[in-house]
Amino acid sequence: MSFRRKFPKMIFTDDAWLLSERNKITYGDIENYLVDSFSGLDGAYWWSIGDHEVYHYETRIGERFGSGYEQFNENLESFVHKQTPGVVQNITNNLNSLIDEYGGPLNAISEICRNNQIPFYPRIRMNSHYPIDFDHVGHGDFRRQHPEWLIGKPGEEIPKDTLEYGIRTGKDYAVPEVRSYMLDIICETFEQFEVDGVELDFCRHPAFFRLGEEKANSKLITDLVHQVKTRLNKREKELGRSLNLAVRVPPTVKDSVRIGLDIDDWIRSDLVNIVSAGIGFIPFDTPVRDFVDQAKNRECAIYGCLEGSAYADPLVLRGAANWWLNNGATGIYLYNFFTMSAQWHHQTYSELTADIGLPTSDKKYVLGKSSQPGPDSTIGWAFYHASPMTQLPMNISHETADLMIEIADDFDDPEVKNQVDSAALGIWFENLETDTEVKLEINGVSTGEMYYKNSQNGWENITVESLWWIKYPANLNTNIQEGHLFLSGEIKHFLSNGVNRISLTLDKVGNHLTMASIVGVELKIIYNKK
Repeated sequence: MSFRRKFPKMIFTDDAWLLSERNKITYGDIENYLVDSFSGLDGAYWWSIGDHEVYHYETRIGERFGSGYEQFNENLESFVHKQTPGVVQNITNNLNSLIDEYGGPLNAISEICRNNQIPFYPRIRMNSHYPIDFDHVGHGDFRRQHPEWLIGKPGEEIPKDTLEYGIRTGKDYAVPEVRSYMLDIICETFEQFEVDGVELDFCRHPAFFRLGEEKANSKLITDLVHQVKTRLNKREKELGRSLNLAVRVPPTVKDSVRIGLDIDDWIRSDLVNIVSAGIGFIPFDTPVRDFVDQAKNRECAIYGCLEGSAYADPLVLRGAANWWLNNGATGIYLYNFFTMSAQWHHQTYSELTADIGLPTSDKKYVLGKSSQPGPDSTIGWAFYHASPMTQLPMNISHETADLMIEIADDFDDPEVKNQVDSAALGIWFENLETDTEVKLEINGVSTGEMYYKNSQNGWENITVESLWWIKYPANLNTNIQEGHLFLSGEIKHFLSNGVNRISLTLDKVGNHLTMASIVGVELKIIYNKK
């Protein structure tokens, strides 16, 4: 028996912020948030069940957050919890009270979503590399009792400032007990609860094997995904309706495969119904088209991921959405926007799913920047491990530099180009003196000299505010980007749909060119409002 599958235009993810936000929440509090934010939209709500094998739902298999603790030491290191005193007690209190009064948060959320026609998926973090003190409640007994099941083995000396050190605390999926445990947790969320599917989030956090063992062990994770899909299909038949298996994977097919996630095989074998591409930090270096090509003639929808702590500028969100949708994506996956207001959710949904309005809306295209994590980083190394090298930062050892930037706006259509009010390029340099002459060519045609802009007004980076996960509604922060900003003049007549070559020539006044780096590139396109 086959079931008709429906895919949302937008996926709204949530890291269960309500459990942290105050000491006592009710069914009504959850209902108000869900209905106000997501009801009436062609979207889906995906809720994280926990982290580090410590869960904030009514699991009968895993460890419940706060279980067995009479008091908590909030001075212990924990990436999220230590920054927000009081949340450990809040999570524990809310989990217990929701279980006592409503059966638990997963029961409550699934019921509210069903009653309001909001597709609901539990989200499973497939690994976690957060720095959490061994004795912290968030560390969990799974890793305390079985350090031999982790990537870094007991007694192993791993030098800091290395990838091996950064990922050492994550679960090792080469271990059969790890895969068996995760299979049980994953399947509990759809076998014991009324949901519309389940997400395996392989971007939290993306390292699953010891380095050098990824290729040989990739079949182990493929087998795990196959077992999940088999049991999901069985549950489908029991319920008489479709249940989708969703995954989130690194920004490219190549990088997914490199770290042991054979996403191309999963798509071709019909193991997955939804693929969300990317961690969200480099949206314009996330080639959704490659995933779309893999999913051709398959019942598999592709989404591009946007990360609120990296980009929340409406122009950037529109630019990424327009590019991905133009390349065949089904929709957009929003990560770390969950405490934005209900009005923001509705407005953003309206803008990013507007088939007619989006192509000719104001937008920015932004080149991503690769950066090596600090010596003590953990999640930074995991993200670095799963991400492609980008064009930036680009060290300029000669007087010329070439960059590529791809746009989805149809500048080859004269009618579209006539609707454009302005198009300008902003480039940020480090170690470049402000009196340097920067000459610009686009697609082999000279556009003139760029000029240094002392103020970054209109070119700031906008993100969600810090500690957004306990602030509702969260605000947006405007941040000054590092480096000296140089701007082009009007360039709309030089741009083309697709890939554009940006060529720079640097002529230092007095012929004393110093080593410089390009650390930021943005293309801003503004349309007439007539």
